[in-house]
Amino acid sequence: MKRLLARWVFPVDQPPIEHGVVEIVDGVISDVGPLHGQPDSETTDLGNAAIIPGLVNAHAHLEFSSLDSPIKPALPFTDWIGRLLAYRRERTGSLDQFIRAGVHEAAASGTSLVGDIVTGDWSPDFVPDDGLSVVAFRELIGLLPDQMAPQLKLAKQHIADCRATKKTKHGVLLPAISPHAPYSVSPELFHGLVDLARTEEVPLCIHLAETLAELELLKSGTGEFFEMLTRFDLWREGTIPGNSRPMDYLKPLSTLPHALIAHGNYLADDEIDFLASHPNIATVFCPRTHAFFGHSNHPWERLIDAGATVCIGTDGRSSNPDYSLWAELQFLARQSAAARLPQILEAGTRQGATALSLVNQTGMITAGKRADLTMISLNESTATDPWKALFGTESKPVTTIVMGSRIRSPRS
Repeated sequence: MKRLLARWVFPVDQPPIEHGVVEIVDGVISDVGPLHGQPDSETTDLGNAAIIPGLVNAHAHLEFSSLDSPIKPALPFTDWIGRLLAYRRERTGSLDQFIRAGVHEAAASGTSLVGDIVTGDWSPDFVPDDGLSVVAFRELIGLLPDQMAPQLKLAKQHIADCRATKKTKHGVLLPAISPHAPYSVSPELFHGLVDLARTEEVPLCIHLAETLAELELLKSGTGEFFEMLTRFDLWREGTIPGNSRPMDYLKPLSTLPHALIAHGNYLADDEIDFLASHPNIATVFCPRTHAFFGHSNHPWERLIDAGATVCIGTDGRSSNPDYSLWAELQFLARQSAAARLPQILEAGTRQGATALSLVNQTGMITAGKRADLTMISLNESTATDPWKALFGTESKPVTTIVMGSRIRSPRS
């Protein structure tokens, strides 16, 4: 047994605890509460620090870890996609190397669980045995009829491969699937993958309502996505039924226990209402990627106020400077009212774990949950408001713990 004492403990499912103690037995939280009396020999005093649940990055593309900075220019969006594909073709190094580097970077910045979009010749062996927990979303693409069967086969094989891999030393590896986006997956393939996710009981993620150009393609089959697909000889008349919209994708997702829409930047009012009535569909907001592309205000506050599930992701280094989920939360906190700070922390912990189907194991500092924890150094030692202390400008993650064990980078 070991105990960790900190100036503040943020369980998420209850108010912050001043001079809080987290007790850990065999990698599981056995108790949490205020310090009574003096610390004993089994208690490690972290001093002016906060203990929060391990951060959950609900949407990442770790394969782009070798990028030093986002791919520019960001617009037009379809041109950016072209530059992204060119980078992927021309980069040197192995996918294994990129994934491992991304895992270690995320863990070093406080993340204990990540939902990673995986592509190419990705293998479960790429996930380090001593790293954080990973929900691996196999990206699937196919607009043409002859692509449907191979993509379904690939999805099934991915699920089987992940389940056959015994992971990890103290992490978790779970399979999931990701029909990429409405402009890259036919409605038939999308529905087939939804059926597969329901049968296999795995999470499903789709990029949805990400750009105005996507909405234009769905509605009228015109615009920059039409031009891009035509250049690639992927557009066929009737590929996407006219007057389509994100709601046509949300309704099938509502039949799944765990579904995620990445971004959701341009959701209509009735789609927000639909998400509020179906909290099993999580919206993953990626704040710094959202800013990189210059989108209009994201509806994350409206979604939360309506009762929808909102979690946070970093997306990839192709549109973001790093994989720090804490940097995402700090970025969002700087733009938000103080009353939103508890919601921001919850979005980066419990709500992410809920979206990735693991909230029964992690996402809160509660007895019976895995001891997945992040230690945050607090530089504003005089702050009596715990939320002001936690989101102070100099606060930063210093230690990541998964199942009671500290995650160490290859260099530590």
